[in-house]
Amino acid sequence: MRNHQGIATFLLFFLLLIIILLQILSMIQSDRLYQRINHLGQIVERTAANAREEYPEETSVTDGVDHADQDGWLVWAFRVEPKTLNPISAEAGIYTTWIAIPYIFEPLLTHDYDQEKLKPCLAQRYEISDDRLKITFRLRDDICFSDGVPVTADDVIFTYKTIINPDVDAANIASQFTDITAVRRVDDLAVEFSLKRACSKSLDGLPWVWTTGILPKHVYQFHDAQEFNRRVSDPIGSGPYVFHRWDVGKEIILRRNENYWGNKPRLERMVYRFISNPAACIQALRCHEVDIVIPEPEQFADLVNDKQFKREFYCLSYWTPWTPFYYIGWNQETAFFADRQVRLAMIHLVNRKQIIKYLLGGYGMEISGPFYVFGPQNDQAIEPWPYDLDKARELLDQAGWRDTDGDGLRDKDGVAFRFRFMYSNSYALYNRLARLLKDEAAKVGIEVIAEPCEWAILSARLNSRKFDAYIAGLGFNTPKDPYGLFHSSQTNETGLNYVHFCNARADAIIEQAGRTVDDEQRDELYRQLHRILHDEQPYTFLFTRPTLRFVDRRFENVKVHKMGLNYLQWYVPRAKQKYK
Repeated sequence: MRNHQGIATFLLFFLLLIIILLQILSMIQSDRLYQRINHLGQIVERTAANAREEYPEETSVTDGVDHADQDGWLVWAFRVEPKTLNPISAEAGIYTTWIAIPYIFEPLLTHDYDQEKLKPCLAQRYEISDDRLKITFRLRDDICFSDGVPVTADDVIFTYKTIINPDVDAANIASQFTDITAVRRVDDLAVEFSLKRACSKSLDGLPWVWTTGILPKHVYQFHDAQEFNRRVSDPIGSGPYVFHRWDVGKEIILRRNENYWGNKPRLERMVYRFISNPAACIQALRCHEVDIVIPEPEQFADLVNDKQFKREFYCLSYWTPWTPFYYIGWNQETAFFADRQVRLAMIHLVNRKQIIKYLLGGYGMEISGPFYVFGPQNDQAIEPWPYDLDKARELLDQAGWRDTDGDGLRDKDGVAFRFRFMYSNSYALYNRLARLLKDEAAKVGIEVIAEPCEWAILSARLNSRKFDAYIAGLGFNTPKDPYGLFHSSQTNETGLNYVHFCNARADAIIEQAGRTVDDEQRDELYRQLHRILHDEQPYTFLFTRPTLRFVDRRFENVKVHKMGLNYLQWYVPRAKQKYK
């Protein structure tokens, strides 16, 4: 019995000894592990400190946003797939511009989102000569294209010369540069533009020139212009995003330029997915397959009051100074529309109140001219012409267009009043407006032949002046300079006065406004021009409407600025990110 107790005591002592030894070893190991972790932490801290010193902008986090919140994607639903990502091309429509500028290609100047003015981008500053006929831009010295090559004056000059090259397929863009007589290289970082007419102090008279994306000469230079014309993909610029991939028929993807010279965008990718059907766009948004949709007006009207929908998506309706106006242009070189009375008759055919109510879901306003409805150039006292079929018939009779042969169509000098009506086939609204015009015109003895076509074809026909009438939208309002659209000198094939509007009084006012520095005096001159345009009707000014957007609420910092939405400020909190 005593032996059994001694063995048990020995085993217990031995077990306690082993436990003590294991504890000692554990403490030693923990101490070594702590030293290793502490040493590793010191290395990481030193590395991070060195990185902050060498690359301060890349490691900093703006506006208190966690760095991990800057890796989200924004997936657009685009109704139309662009035909090119080359901004200097006749086929570069609005969707090309939305993708390419300023995300891939950057301009000399860009619009400030919170103020209606231009501000420096690639240009650090600019100087205007005393006679206001020369502008010298000084480029920043710290900007490179995404391939690492610095941006210089040679790239600016190359871009300009490419645009005006008659062999380059970009006549519609070149027509916006007719006021530039020469571009001269001052030095590596300075370029001087010479103008036909005096510019304003703010340069807002020629915004198309200063906001055109600059192309790298070393990438796009060519010996044969057709070589340039054929380049539709793989764009390279200096912007905050770089081209990643184009899956034709499906989507275009841009990824963040990690070496961008300015403040890098928070979103890591911009994806433009092509969904042509408006209903399918909304369905994709509801299923969270896309993040932002440009709805049809009636879609917006249907969903803006849906409480469940609004819990998941922002419903944005807003006005900006570059909100487009929609119009019908009448070619005054044709037998039909050379007469002012006929043009007045045409506007009396269009029931704009019904268009706004039923086709726009109430989201729109009648207009009487081209200026921003809330801007100082717009004459608020002018009443839009009314819808009045009897007045239209009276004016047509006075103009000599009567049905002389009893076939139901008006005619004059042996010519039947039958005209072709062109419009871009990518907009459902234009198809509906064409049907409406056709029906109303038939009531007064006019036949309208609808001609839907691709934008490139329409643009070529407009430039060659081979059309009767067309419908389009134009974001004219921000420039505040109607010279290109309405001055008689711009009726040639390089000008924007497609409808051949020629009015000596309008010319004089436009020219005087171009010489006027004082904003209030210039605005009053434009109000006088507004009255002339209302009276002469070179265009049937239809309506303007707010910009409409549906956006997934997982995005933060979604703000409506004076000039619209700035997608470069948006981000997705880490917990809500879903793409990798």
